Amino acid sequence: KKIKSISKVEVEKKLKVSVIVPAWNEEVGIADAITSLLQNSYNNLEIIVVNDGSVDKTDTAVKKYYEKNIRNKNLYGKSFIYINKKKNAGKGAAINSGIKQSSGDLIVTMDADTRFEKDAIYNAARYFLDKDIDAGVGNVKIANSKNILGIIQQIEYTIGFYFKRCHSVLNCEYIIGGAFGIFRKEIFEKCGFFDEKNKTEDIEFSTRLKSFGLKTIFIEDAIAYTEGPSTFEGLLKQRSRWKKGRMDTFLRYSNLFFSNNKNHNFFLSWILLPIALIGDLDLILFQKLTPFIFYYTFESLDYNYWIGWIIFFTFSIIFSYLFGSRKNNIRSFLLIPVFYFASYLLIFTEIYAIIHSVILYLKRLII
Repeated sequence: KKIKSISKVEVEKKLKVSVIVPAWNEEVGIADAITSLLQNSYNNLEIIVVNDGSVDKTDTAVKKYYEKNIRNKNLYGKSFIYINKKKNAGKGAAINSGIKQSSGDLIVTMDADTRFEKDAIYNAARYFLDKDIDAGVGNVKIANSKNILGIIQQIEYTIGFYFKRCHSVLNCEYIIGGAFGIFRKEIFEKCGFFDEKNKTEDIEFSTRLKSFGLKTIFIEDAIAYTEGPSTFEGLLKQRSRWKKGRMDTFLRYSNLFFSNNKNHNFFLSWILLPIALIGDLDLILFQKLTPFIFYYTFESLDYNYWIGWIIFFTFSIIFSYLFGSRKNNIRSFLLIPVFYFASYLLIFTEIYAIIHSVILYLKRLII
């Protein structure tokens, strides 16, 4: 029986889903996060909110919401658990606390600012009727587009998540972002829990799954929305954290590179990971090479490099919008011409992030 033809009732009977919501200083948005889960169409759902030692009024907000909207209410098959940790221990520890108290067959991780589409959890859960699938990543989109930075991120996410489809087909997707990750609960017994010391616990854990040879997929019709950084400073901090976390992960799982281990995916070990590493090295050289390329282009009047780059970039964007999710933002599509220039903002952000990560790593070696 084809996965897409299986009804929600059938999936709900076979798979209970536990959603872990780690929250640190989320008094403003935590109520909306819980509401989006209560309004989700999937009924065999366990909602676990973990307050990770917040110093604001997150605890008060959750308890107030519980009294008003959950206590003695008919949740139509859903259940609610609240874990109030007095001391902040980090996102990884918060997620682990939720997993250990969960009773679902599937674990869904999300950020406190994630909002799922009504059928997103059902669309994700039904794929796990296939026993070969161990974990998956949902289709995350940027919700805010009030400024140019938000629109740039919308286009970036659209392109990036479209390429996850290719990775999924080749079973080499190694990044399951914390905004919408789906895991069989049993894999935590085999592979361990999230690394509580890693700042990008999602990247480390999903790469660990690939080191165990597990099957991970991209679920395009499981759509969620998240808030991207609204300031350039916020974007720099986010990308620096991502780059540092991925560098630490690459060093930890260096045995995945060019591996002949039968449990390791060939495309991941020999193509995707090396390309990712070369891309980071290219960022370091970008600021040196770009002036040279401009000089050569205008001095020799040879525009083949730029023409080739524009054609490749244009087709990548068009394919991402035409053949990807039908829920792509129309306004961001109309502003694609601006993205050709605005993307340099992202490039320089990535350059800063990778150089910052290298410096932090070298300092750690010296100390």
